Amino acid sequence: MLDFNYLNILVGIDGSKTAAKAVRQAITIAEHNHARLTIVAIINDREILGVSKAALIGFGNVNQSTIDEVKSRFQRLVHKYELMAKDHGLDVNAFVTSGDPKNQLAHELVDEAHVDAIVVGATGANFVDRMTMGSTAAFVIAQAPCDVFVVHRDSLV
Repeated sequence: MLDFNYLNILVGIDGSKTAAKAVRQAITIAEHNHARLTIVAIINDREILGVSKAALIGFGNVNQSTIDEVKSRFQRLVHKYELMAKDHGLDVNAFVTSGDPKNQLAHELVDEAHVDAIVVGATGANFVDRMTMGSTAAFVIAQAPCDVFVVHRDSLV
């Protein structure tokens, strides 16, 4: 792998298999560049509650303990990936936050952590979904002021 002198790598996770592959790829990139790795799960505050398939909690099931369980699930996942990165000797920052994943990944977190490369997993969204709401990966590619690596579901990583 070529050395591009990345110093701060950001990887966003959502619990999918593709995100797991993205973390492994981000670890590899960070290792080769001796870079700091930031691992973040962004709970989409617009999709946490609703009736769509994307909603994490359906209407009628909402209470504070249910919301806390969603956050706890992401915290456990982020911690697992943090330990994986530390096992590779990386300096890592890992956390869970909420908001709009697209803007957080493409703008806010890039600025806060001085990110110079982002690794995201490609979604399995169908054509209609991508045309109507756009995928997070497509938004980040178009909007981020740094390099973006997209890991596909069927890649061999």
